[in-house]
Amino acid sequence: MKTLLYLIFGVLVVSACRFTRPVTGPATPVDEAEYYAPGPTSAEVISSRKLLPDPINGLGKTNDPAIRLTDIRQTPSYTVLYVTFSHGGDPRSSDYSYTSSASEISIKPKSVLVPHDSKDTYKLVKATGIPLSPNSREVRGNERVTFVLYFERLPDSVDQFAMFECKSSWMETCWNITGMRLTSEKKL
Repeated sequence: MKTLLYLIFGVLVVSACRFTRPVTGPATPVDEAEYYAPGPTSAEVISSRKLLPDPINGLGKTNDPAIRLTDIRQTPSYTVLYVTFSHGGDPRSSDYSYTSSASEISIKPKSVLVPHDSKDTYKLVKATGIPLSPNSREVRGNERVTFVLYFERLPDSVDQFAMFECKSSWMETCWNITGMRLTSEKKL
């Protein structure tokens, strides 16, 4: 028993020593001009970000961290949702990690928009960038898919609404988004 304890202690000491080597830094660039690219100021970046949950800007809360609603528009014919799916989750999140697995994504044709405090529903008319179920698209690694969902147009009187795809189960995660808001500047 003592021998086993000494062996385990020895392995732990050796493995701890293995990680004490100094790590070399990145190589110094030959021409620093090729590494500099002018861009927006930090204030411009912060003001343009739309993070979920984001009830202030009206982009709602999703039930899946891989889904991000990036914009809502009202056209004369449709209410349009701009959505991004990131297979590895949100890269800006602290729990983001690279994954080599794959997901199958699609949107159910019976998805609807439901105004707050109403029993009315507005049907999905078409989708671009994502197939309608039962067809699906495979998303691998940390691939990001951007797609657009076109619904029947919500009335101008609607302020807050939700998107309901289906009820999630242990086999399937449905994309449901609540707390979305329409503002006058988003209506075209």
